[in-house]
Amino acid sequence: MNTNTKTVALIIVGGALTAILAFYFKDNLAPAVQCSDGMRNPVNIDNFTTKYWANSAEFEASIAEKGKLSGKLNPTQLKALTDALQQANKFRKVLVARSNSCAITKLQYAEFGSRFQQLDSLSRRIDSLAAVPNPTDSDKAGLTQLIDEYIAFSQQLAKSSKSQ
Repeated sequence: MNTNTKTVALIIVGGALTAILAFYFKDNLAPAVQCSDGMRNPVNIDNFTTKYWANSAEFEASIAEKGKLSGKLNPTQLKALTDALQQANKFRKVLVARSNSCAITKLQYAEFGSRFQQLDSLSRRIDSLAAVPNPTDSDKAGLTQLIDEYIAFSQQLAKSSKSQ
């Protein structure tokens, strides 16, 4: 290889490496924001989803398909659950935006994060009961109770967010 070819190859490899590193560390490249409760790094919605709402995509898909839940829930429950999930997803985006704009404190952000983890736990339990092939009456009652808890918790989350 001649010198020009080596130089071009090194530039291409260096550019590719830089692009890969920038992709993996893009969240660390965002400038920190000074808020009244101290410095904070902006929150990426994808990171928030992964950290606090890990099961949401699977749960949302099982509700959207409705195949897993349609035979086990009445239409009113299924609609209420779908609405609660959409409300929680919308609030998740609002929460990240409020945190990034210093509209809520770090403590409030952590509190809401904890509540999202509770919703995630409920969704996992609903998914596991919905996956039972031949549910007993006890399973159906448990599923109904979990769904009512999920809906109530989601509504409580929305109400508490409006008061802050």
